[in-house]
Amino acid sequence: MAATHSVSGSGSAIRPGLAGDLIARLGQTMRRLLHPNWPLFRSSESADERIVARQGPVEIRRTLACWSLETCVKGEPDCARATALRRLANYANGRNRDRTRLRVARPLVQSAESTGRWRVRVALPDLDGDFAAVARRNGKVRLRAHDAETLAVIRVTGRPSALAVQHAETAIRHAIAPTYWQATGAAMLRLHTLPAALPFLGRFEVAVPVTERFVQPTTWDRVREMAFHQSTTQERATRSCPPMR
Repeated sequence: MAATHSVSGSGSAIRPGLAGDLIARLGQTMRRLLHPNWPLFRSSESADERIVARQGPVEIRRTLACWSLETCVKGEPDCARATALRRLANYANGRNRDRTRLRVARPLVQSAESTGRWRVRVALPDLDGDFAAVARRNGKVRLRAHDAETLAVIRVTGRPSALAVQHAETAIRHAIAPTYWQATGAAMLRLHTLPAALPFLGRFEVAVPVTERFVQPTTWDRVREMAFHQSTTQERATRSCPPMR
């Protein structure tokens, strides 16, 4: 029985297992060429979040407090994000004071700090406290303790253009308007993967920080409460009266 082998350009045989390794390495090389910052998304780990409510396509999620790696960049959203990705990837891959590689957790979050200025961050789920104390700031990248928060999140198909994010924010605000949730801040972009080259393959999330609103009781609620209180008072008074003779 003749065995089937692949043959390289030099004429030497390539074992099937070796061919698979070469293909995998080629794929990694292509990803690095197309997206030099892809190691930030290499891990399948995502930050811990808990879904506490749903309103149509919108999920209300609670995140945990954690350390995050962040940087601020000026410019158009896409260009600013690309610059931020390079900075964060370099830092996480060991270009920091301690030459330490850091494990990151998706999503990458981009929010507007002011007009034309963007804050981009990614979570560090198991950052050592000693490292954080020493390397709190490293040039344009810094470590920051990020508080837990409640977010209204919607998933969107396509590329994360400014118009798409704006439409998603509007959809979130309309969805939560009749609920007990109210927005407390502006929208933020959340990426679990790098933007796809083909728009219909892209996926991203838009989130708006929210809190539970205090709802004043309606007039009808107050009337029912007063009626219930009055009936209860009368019942107690009747029970306390001596029987008629």
